[in-house]
Amino acid sequence: MRIFSFVLISFIYLGSTLVKAQQSTIHFDVIYAGKSIGTLTASKEVEGKKNVKNLSSTTDSKALVISEQIESEVRVQSDGEIMTSTTAYRHAKREPEDIQATTTRGTGNTYDIVKNGAKIQLTHVGIKFCVADLYFSEPIGISSIYSSALGTFFPIKYVSKGVYKIVFPDGKTTTFTYVDGKLTQAIAITSLGDILIKRK
Repeated sequence: MRIFSFVLISFIYLGSTLVKAQQSTIHFDVIYAGKSIGTLTASKEVEGKKNVKNLSSTTDSKALVISEQIESEVRVQSDGEIMTSTTAYRHAKREPEDIQATTTRGTGNTYDIVKNGAKIQLTHVGIKFCVADLYFSEPIGISSIYSSALGTFFPIKYVSKGVYKIVFPDGKTTTFTYVDGKLTQAIAITSLGDILIKRK
């Protein structure tokens, strides 16, 4: 009986350890004009109802005729389906392109946003889907998503099976393609040309 109890306790402990250690990482190539100019890594850690998603990328945009290195990172924390906080960081040599933004869930139906020092309060019952989520799950039934970097919502449109498109206010678009619910690639249309983010 003692041996059985010990084995049972061991399995319970092992199970709780495995729950705490649920992690997944996805790697993407960033490609421009047929050449790799950087990488993007999407990671997710789940512990009970809480989860943390991270997106980090580094690109060397010499290929874009803008000799500089761009680094960016997004971190999103959620409790169940509701986003509780997010931070976004983007650094480039050209200062106007730098971004430092945080969004924190406040009391009631509010979120406090600070973007490059400017403070905004957003009224929302609970943000459930943001740009970072696109790298982990297909946005089935989703019509708008939250941008951690810009501190606002953008519409996302269903194009065809497994294909969705975001249209930004400046007219730029990013199209996400999924196969069996997994993101395989994203294509960003920019003024400098198409940038492909392809799953490795």
